[in-house]
Amino acid sequence: MKTRIAIISLIVVAVISGLVWHYNQPKQKINRTIDQFIRAIEYNSSNLRSRDDVHEAVKVSTEDPITLKVSELPFNIDIPREISLEGLCNRIDLLHSMTVRREFTKLEEDIQLMGNKAQLTRIDEITMTSPLRESRSELWEIIFDLELKEGWKITAIRARRHQ
Repeated sequence: MKTRIAIISLIVVAVISGLVWHYNQPKQKINRTIDQFIRAIEYNSSNLRSRDDVHEAVKVSTEDPITLKVSELPFNIDIPREISLEGLCNRIDLLHSMTVRREFTKLEEDIQLMGNKAQLTRIDEITMTSPLRESRSELWEIIFDLELKEGWKITAIRARRHQ
């Protein structure tokens, strides 16, 4: 009986250690940073209840200033090449006011780690719904450049329609 308890205890410790190890891997931390940023844009998470929560999620996940290069933005939105966090939050607020629903569906993902820098490339189906309930879906290739300082932060975003 004592042997069984000892074996079960060792298995539980091994599983918990494995989960902690997996949670702290750089790729998992990068994915959590990107997911936090995407949830701020979608603004449909139960954790994001106000504009201030969205702005805080953007500030935690991105570097100030951030470099953006986006081709053919929907709704003819024009953005500068480099934008401050405040400017980025204002642009996200504008997007939220022009659409009633935004949904990112990840189709593919690739992460490249290079020391304290990383690049995550995603192909997403992005669906936006206008206030008149017209939905439009497009495939986009989104490339996030990240840098590790105190935590992984997005330093640049490049996006274009995916063929």
